[in-house]
Amino acid sequence: MQLDHIGIAVNRLTDSVQVFSALIGIAPEDIRSREVPAEKVRIAELELEGMAIELMEPMSEDSPISGFLAKRGQGVHHLCFRTEDIEGLFARLRDNGVRLLSDGVRQGSGYRYFFVHPESAAGILTEFKQPNEELI
Repeated sequence: MQLDHIGIAVNRLTDSVQVFSALIGIAPEDIRSREVPAEKVRIAELELEGMAIELMEPMSEDSPISGFLAKRGQGVHHLCFRTEDIEGLFARLRDNGVRLLSDGVRQGSGYRYFFVHPESAAGILTEFKQPNEELI
């Protein structure tokens, strides 16, 4: 297992992309952007060596990121770890009483994932994901 990305909630992607690209030294054209309609967010990914910074902007007022920003302001939203056995990990955590935020593993665009409630992870929203090419 390894750290995949750090998710950061932001008010405006355009402003935050400029700030982080200058801080980290990544050219804006090297930053990948995408939308995740299921989570109601726009994302800009700044790739580093083996992991990424994921800047997240809400797509609507009812986005979970909108609620986070209203309550806490901009900042670290979650940590994401990459695993090779997403189903096994989900079952093990569920069976050990870890509070999960879904009834099962979800399908994203090119990966499967689930979240652990901050209550079960030292106050930090934690995501686990497995890219599709690693699925057996």
